Amino acid sequence: MRREQSFLLDCPDSYRMAWEVAGRMPPVRCRLRELRAAHEMFIEAEGGNIMFKFKRFTGGVLAALWLVPAVAMGAPVKNDAGWKFSVEPAVHGDKKMSLTIDPMGSMETPIITLKDVGSSPSKYMAGHHGPGSGQEVLFTDFGVVTSDTFVDVTVTTMPDQVPPLFQWRTLLRPEGKTVADYKGIKDELTPPDDFEAYWKRARKELAAVPMKPVVTRVEEKDTSTGLLYRVELPTVEETTIVCWYYIPREAFDADGKVVKKHKAVQIAPGYGGEEPPLDRTKDGFITLSVNPRNHGPSREFWKSPVEHLAYNIEDPEHYYYKLAVLDVLRGAEFLFSREEVDTDRVGVEGGSQGGYFAVATAAFEPRIKCAASNVTAFSAYPEGMKLNLKGFATSFRSMIEEAETPAKAAAIRKSLAYTDGANLARLVKCPLQVNMGDTDPVCHYACGAVVVNRVPKGVATEYNVFPNCKHEVPPAMREANKRWYDKYL
Repeated sequence: MRREQSFLLDCPDSYRMAWEVAGRMPPVRCRLRELRAAHEMFIEAEGGNIMFKFKRFTGGVLAALWLVPAVAMGAPVKNDAGWKFSVEPAVHGDKKMSLTIDPMGSMETPIITLKDVGSSPSKYMAGHHGPGSGQEVLFTDFGVVTSDTFVDVTVTTMPDQVPPLFQWRTLLRPEGKTVADYKGIKDELTPPDDFEAYWKRARKELAAVPMKPVVTRVEEKDTSTGLLYRVELPTVEETTIVCWYYIPREAFDADGKVVKKHKAVQIAPGYGGEEPPLDRTKDGFITLSVNPRNHGPSREFWKSPVEHLAYNIEDPEHYYYKLAVLDVLRGAEFLFSREEVDTDRVGVEGGSQGGYFAVATAAFEPRIKCAASNVTAFSAYPEGMKLNLKGFATSFRSMIEEAETPAKAAAIRKSLAYTDGANLARLVKCPLQVNMGDTDPVCHYACGAVVVNRVPKGVATEYNVFPNCKHEVPPAMREANKRWYDKYL
């Protein structure tokens, strides 16, 4: 039986919602737990977990819809036995791609299913009853592909189990080709003919806005080695961004005169979050934590009326990610204007969306000496729309598919092509490190390979895929960043 469910988007940054079921109960607080597919999501409500099917509109806005409760489809299956899974992505070709399953004492037999999700509709490739505990399943056991193939891998204990015990997507390549060498799908969302002119116009817009920083001490956040400042920077389209600026105490004498210059790193936030003050002064770093519009304290000046990834997406000249890239470039300009900064030793860094901003800053600011991009998001959209299980790429895919007219779909695709991090990587001239996770459902590791392989020849790059790593920046990734800075800063 179909019932009317009313969803009201309450706070896109925290993915909170209020919901009401046809007036049969008062509103309760809900939280989006997991986006499973373009038209499915899990909701955690006060009474437990419920899964709903929904229709996504362009812009990511949810409105009153006719939806079918998941109980009509079969309730989500919990993995109470605590099965464990690990993968070997074999990105460099020195190992064989494999999946290891540990049922942790369960007597059920795992069923492994492979589907080609690069085709439309997706095609069944192979099925296999799983191995004994702790044994590897080699993907070569399913056959050898003759062309690049985007594969969805699920592990269940019964056919059509929702959700599966494990789901992973990967890129299978023909023999002799590796993921690390993958350069992306040809002729999909490639840079438009006026790509460079588009960004030249954008940078002229930024240059027309006087810097005029407002720098304020935040003494209560000082540390034993660092002094903190709040920095307000005017940027394009008549708004202001807020940054946090830590400087080593030893940069100044007792009268506040600069007596020692220091290397610096600019850092930008993940999607929707604040980049807080980050003190690395004990290691001799100046840090500038940049909050582009709609992030952290910059929301005091500019707050997106919709999910910001969809803001003006049908208008490339005013699309959010064009504006936000200019915001982070304004931060870099501020760094290079400072007397206490050693302008020959400035790097950029970030994770997820922040990793995208690191690539973009390196693309357009020639004075950057090196960049570290972790779990890089908003890049390699053609691959992400096939390989990412949730997040920005699935949202963009839905927007294109559900655009009201072909012209609107084309405008969306153009905005994405102008701002795709893999396209921006073509302009990077400094050493770039890209670090990805092997089981990241939001930013697939193959997308990171595309970014690295778009960097011009002769520019130093490093591509790492970390084991047992989802959408996160673990200590080992931070250590890789440190090693990169030690080498290039």
